[in-house]
Formats: sequence, C-alpha cells, structure tokens
Amino acid sequence: MNELIKRTITILLLFSLLALLFIYGNNEAFYLLIYILSALSFYEWNQISSKKNTSTIVFIILMPIIIYLNVINLFYLSLIMLIFWLILIYSMIFIKDYTKLFVKKYFSIIGFFIFTSFYLLLMHIYSHGNDLSFNFNFAGNKYYFLFLITLVSSIDIFAYISGKAFGKNKITNISPNKTFEGYIGSYCFTILFFILLFNCYQIIWTYFDLLYLTIFILLAFFGDLFMSFVKRIYSIKDTNNILPGHGGILDRLDSYFPSLPLFYLWIMI
Repeated sequence: MNELIKRTITILLLFSLLALLFIYGNNEAFYLLIYILSALSFYEWNQISSKKNTSTIVFIILMPIIIYLNVINLFYLSLIMLIFWLILIYSMIFIKDYTKLFVKKYFSIIGFFIFTSFYLLLMHIYSHGNDLSFNFNFAGNKYYFLFLITLVSSIDIFAYISGKAFGKNKITNISPNKTFEGYIGSYCFTILFFILLFNCYQIIWTYFDLLYLTIFILLAFFGDLFMSFVKRIYSIKDTNNILPGHGGILDRLDSYFPSLPLFYLWIMI
C-alpha cells in the first residue's frame, strides 16, 4: 500500500476515535486513554534501547498511585519540566557528544521523568481563571484537550506543507528534513490560525498569549527534534510500527512532551 494512503487512513481512524471520545467520552474514558498512551509511550521508549521491561511495569503500577495520593504540585512540576527541557535542548544543540553519552547512561530515568510529567499534566488539564467555561473534571474540560491536539497538529501540518513547498535550508543534521522555511511557515500560519480561531469564537486573548504560543511552537519543534536525536543515537527510523505510515506512539507524541508543561501553565493562568 502507498505510504501516503497508509498515513491518510491512520489519521482518519485516529481522528474518528478521538471524535467518538470527544462526543461520548466520560471522565473514565479520558483517564483510561491517557493512562494507555503514557504506558505505551514509556514501553516504546525502553524498547528503543532494548531495556528490560521492569521499569515499564513499575511505571504502570506507580502512576495510578501517584494520582490517587495527589502529592505532587503540578505548578512546580511544570516549571521543573520546562527547566529540564531547556537544559536538554541546549545540551542537544551545543554539547551533542556529551548529551549522547548522558542519554545512553540515564535512558530509563530520563524517560520516567518525561512520561510521568506527561501523564500527570494531561490527567489534570483544566483552567482556573480564563474566559472559557470549565468544570473540575476532564470531560467537562475536553475543549482544552481538543485545543491542545489541534494546536500541535496545526504546527506539524503547517511545518510539513511549508517545508515541502519552500524548504531549502536545513536547520540541523539531527533531522535533515527540517528546514528554516518549514519552521517559519509553521510559526506564521499557526499564529494566524490561533488569532482567527479565537476571534471566531470570541475568546479574549492578549499579546501574552501570543508570547506563550511562540514559546509553545518552539518547544513543540524541539520535542520532535529531540526524538530524532534519540533515534539517531540508536540508529532507528521509527520508535515502533503500531501506526501504519507514521511509526510508533512516540513518533506522534514527541512534540507534546516539552510543550505540555507550558500549555498547562498557560491555561492555568
């Protein structure tokens, strides 16, 4: 089957499942989806380096316990993860060889840190003080979940289209397919999309929102770049083949990992 057809069919199926969840899903359905995605992501992460599945089992058991105990301050977790990602991004670009050794040595620990924060922040995605209506449950705040998916998907789509149409100058050898033209196009079209979307639904936004969005786009880009960096370390193309035409769960979620902490702070303000 043609690669483009595979990708298209996979996207249609995924969006159909998300649409059903969005229309009919309750709290338990959302929680279960996030739990499964987090567990599969961590499993794929460990498979990259052929690590034993012991840490995956620990992750699967520990995550519901952490949610139940509610002992982690998510505001501080978001700040810590942003600092973590900034350090990791800087290291990946400017001290590449040292970062490769560091990632190899602490692979499972880095993964545990990334996917635990991903799980916890998604499980608590709601707003405390903006102009969108909200309830203190996930199903009541599914519009934030939808907005997050739409935003990241838009960044990826606009980058792909801009890169194909205008891409000439490569940004880095870590991922040769990424170009300055693709990134600039993605940034401009995503900003425009954001303004049109919020104006259309008469949602109040400020220039601080544009600043948040600018940083969000950067973090989403570097999330994709970091996963490419990891795959280059272990000489693999995709993290799995569970999604025909797209690879693994990690290949689809990589942009979310560094951008989600900022998104959580953004909607919490």
